[in-house]
Amino acid sequence: MILTRRVVRAVLSGQRSWNVDRGAGFTLIEVVAVMLIISLVASLAVTMMPGTGRAGLKALTLQTASLLRRERLGAMLTGRDREVSLDGERRVLVGDGGDMVALPRDVVLDILGVDALWSGRQAVVRFHPDGASTGAVLKLSREKAEYEIRVNWYTGGVAIGP
Repeated sequence: MILTRRVVRAVLSGQRSWNVDRGAGFTLIEVVAVMLIISLVASLAVTMMPGTGRAGLKALTLQTASLLRRERLGAMLTGRDREVSLDGERRVLVGDGGDMVALPRDVVLDILGVDALWSGRQAVVRFHPDGASTGAVLKLSREKAEYEIRVNWYTGGVAIGP
């Protein structure tokens, strides 16, 4: 009978140490929950970082080219000159049709073309009813990325280049 008690005591002492160790660590669910919270916070931080990336710059270039094409089409349909100008204070490109494209602060716009003021804004390009234009080259850039929008003076065609 003495041997039996020793065996029981040995088994009970082993269970106690296992229960104590089990409470000291983290469960798999707790670790996964913490990792999930960290990944959510990291993804929010990345998406909220200021600045225009390469894709944002490309989207801005496409919006600007679309504005120019709409103004050219508007000039041809109405039979009157249509203009696109730059409001430097608000950093927006404004078309006569009322459309606007806002330029983010981290994007640099270089304009080669007409050097004049229209309605208190810097001229960008004027489209004529026959489809021709004054011609211009708009270079949108940010850090190492840049895109060019070329407006042909003879045809008024708008083309995007790297």
